[in-house]
Amino acid sequence: MKILVDENVPLAEVYLSRYGEVERFAGRSLQAEQLAEAEALVVRSVTRVDASLLAGSRIGFVGSCTIGSDHLDLEYLQSAGIEAHTAPGCNANSVVDYVLSVIAVCGDRLERLLAGGRLGIVAYGNVGRALASRAAALGVDCIAYDPLLDQTADKCLASLEAVLQCDVVSVHAPLTRRGSHPSYHMLSAERLAQMPQDALLISAGRGGVVATEALLALKQRRPDIRLALDVWEGEPAVDTELAALCDIATPHIAGYSLDGKIAGTKMIAERLGDYLRDRGEDIGSVDMQAAALATPVIVLKETGGAALLREAALAVYDPRGDDRRFRQSLLAAEPAGEFDLLRKHYPERREFAFCDYRTESALSAAALSLLAALPGSR
Repeated sequence: MKILVDENVPLAEVYLSRYGEVERFAGRSLQAEQLAEAEALVVRSVTRVDASLLAGSRIGFVGSCTIGSDHLDLEYLQSAGIEAHTAPGCNANSVVDYVLSVIAVCGDRLERLLAGGRLGIVAYGNVGRALASRAAALGVDCIAYDPLLDQTADKCLASLEAVLQCDVVSVHAPLTRRGSHPSYHMLSAERLAQMPQDALLISAGRGGVVATEALLALKQRRPDIRLALDVWEGEPAVDTELAALCDIATPHIAGYSLDGKIAGTKMIAERLGDYLRDRGEDIGSVDMQAAALATPVIVLKETGGAALLREAALAVYDPRGDDRRFRQSLLAAEPAGEFDLLRKHYPERREFAFCDYRTESALSAAALSLLAALPGSR
């Protein structure tokens, strides 16, 4: 079979070529005529998959190596008998690493959280739960809002009003426009105005969850509010005025760790194998193990507290590099094109959990416990 795969999906040839011929394409510019003879399509979030793309094609399987599905017309795919899958949780740890690194570079937010501040999370799915778990391990108080869950199911769950009162608010909601609790523009001007003095808002889910004009107006009226935005309403077009007001601005790369992307490729490859078996094809047993990546060794000088955590986090991933490159791209004649190029040529980034932390001097039991909690678990 012929398998069309987004050019930014890593190790596709390793995981997918066992099922057929892999052909790459540019995610945002895929056209219906490119699907001729293809039977499987593997995308990322920049490709809209709907009837206009697939009608008349031979595609029977669609896989997205992402945790979200708002770019997939699931109703159409189901009605057309096309099997569709995403990769839930594949890059959750990558996004959590991003959030912690952002907190580490935004003034004294890390110290304040460790000293009794509170972290609020909007959406309690794979990313939200992973962030809450990591925060708890670090001794940070945390609450979360998710209207789709039974509010008595988890002691961490609270109202949106309570979450927006936290010192740091991290947004990870998928983008939905239907149902009883649509997330589109959920964070309106009225709700954003509830944030306390000097709060930090991090948005790393989908841009449309936060109303851009409302956020811009809030920031202009309340410069004390600090912003770290990785996702943008209407991307790859970006509101440059809003970007200029952010402490950290990045081009939708929170989940772009190499480890997370490879996990997404592997998950979709497994689903494609299941699909082929269900069709009665004999594909035999499949080993999904790829060549192991080298383990980065991180040598730390700090000996405890926030300083140790900051050094450990930023030694692996410092978001100020992505921020600098992104701001430079916004000066280009066609910044929307630069947005995609930054993602296409994104530098290799590993996750905390895949690094080997070592120290120059002995650490106290408390410091060792704190350092062990930073990467979370795999």
